Amino acid sequence: MCKISYKVRPRWPIPEILMFVSKFAPTLAIVPTADLVDKSVKVPEKRIIGAMNPMRYTGKPRLGTVTELLRVTEYLSSRLSEVNIPFIVLHENADAVTDPAVSEELYEKAKSEDKMLKIYEGMMHSLLFGETDENVEIVRGDILSWLNDRC
Repeated sequence: MCKISYKVRPRWPIPEILMFVSKFAPTLAIVPTADLVDKSVKVPEKRIIGAMNPMRYTGKPRLGTVTELLRVTEYLSSRLSEVNIPFIVLHENADAVTDPAVSEELYEKAKSEDKMLKIYEGMMHSLLFGETDENVEIVRGDILSWLNDRC
């Protein structure tokens, strides 16, 4: 995650207000968010498994966490043009968690000459777990192919 899409980012002056309040109450869990399992895992049986993950945070994000995400992603997005290492970006066009346009922006702005952007039609956010087994194998195959071409 290198940028928070303007499609989901709150409008001015909300981020500024949140950043100010977070200085006094960073642990305040007031940021509303939907359950991401339903938005990221396509296969219903895998949603059940994902929801049972004991490491999964189920509360509202804390204000300090959200303001740090805003701050860091602003910093990162301002430096996308400095990326100069080989990379592959895998994204899905049905992603409701992160905006594929952000991945496209990284690909376009990065000055790396060895870069690849792969957008998967109809897949959701959890490419290596939440998709059908066939789709997971396609994604794994693309990753292994990219790595093998460079090793």
